[in-house]
Amino acid sequence: MTILKMIGCCSIGFILAGSVSAEDVKMFTNEVPSAEELGDILFSSKPGSKPGSVKTRSISFGKSQATPKELPKFTGENQSDSIVGLPIKFAYNSAEVLGESKSSLDKIGAMLGLAEYANEKLIIEGHTDASGEESYNKQLSEQRAQAVKDYLTRNFNVAAERLLVVGVGESQALPNLSPYSGVNRRVQFRKAP
Repeated sequence: MTILKMIGCCSIGFILAGSVSAEDVKMFTNEVPSAEELGDILFSSKPGSKPGSVKTRSISFGKSQATPKELPKFTGENQSDSIVGLPIKFAYNSAEVLGESKSSLDKIGAMLGLAEYANEKLIIEGHTDASGEESYNKQLSEQRAQAVKDYLTRNFNVAAERLLVVGVGESQALPNLSPYSGVNRRVQFRKAP
């Protein structure tokens, strides 16, 4: 498993239903997980489980260690209700996906093509910062989520019915950041019910 950088879970928490806590969002920067790792994060029904995997238990004695700010690998906690944020970027004031983001989308497309996830559905959430009018931001965020859906259906033959698009706009800015911060312009992925 590659080393993954995760933005601190304490600074991220959002979802349409409002019942998901900050710990349920995995925002990846720099290195994006593999297709298999993304599938395990988004679709596993039990933490750390994969189809056909063997579960083991252990006992440890001694002092517990504090969780480091940068985790060496994804630990598998809270996977069944996880939301993944990837570094998807768009042209300014546009729904055009920039070339630098296509490798991240390619991993999502590859994940959706894996046999064990062939029947899974994915929600694509578009988010914006607070610059501009609220109604425009909602429309732009939906257009960006739709652009991601179009990319996946066009390049990976993912059935359109498996991808649900939601435009959230500026309504779910990241905690502890200015609502105008560019980090709020993002796309998130989560398992559809």
